[in-house]
Amino acid sequence: MDYTVYKLLHMIGIFSLFLGLGGMISYSKGTSPNKALIGAFHGIGLVLILVSGFGLQAKLFIDGFPTWIIAKLVLWLIFGGIVVIAKKGILKGAALWSVMLLLAAAAAYLGIMKPFQG
Repeated sequence: MDYTVYKLLHMIGIFSLFLGLGGMISYSKGTSPNKALIGAFHGIGLVLILVSGFGLQAKLFIDGFPTWIIAKLVLWLIFGGIVVIAKKGILKGAALWSVMLLLAAAAAYLGIMKPFQG
């Protein structure tokens, strides 16, 4: 596949992930008739991000796992587990939204700037 296709799939995955997380946070205390759909958006988003991210790594001819890719994988795991934080109410409302925004900013910084190349 083309680099642009991988990048598009990566962006669709990101949008899907945040759509699912937003839905989970909105319905964290109540029951939602769309609970399965919200969970599907979260899961599909995570899979698209991971698969397309490795596709982008191949298209950019990046050998191995530089530190910035390892950091992005750690952030990916955190985004996968943030569902537990939302469901158990460890962080709520604005605090959880702020954490998610900061994590997203960190992931964007790592993907755009690609620090720690050495």
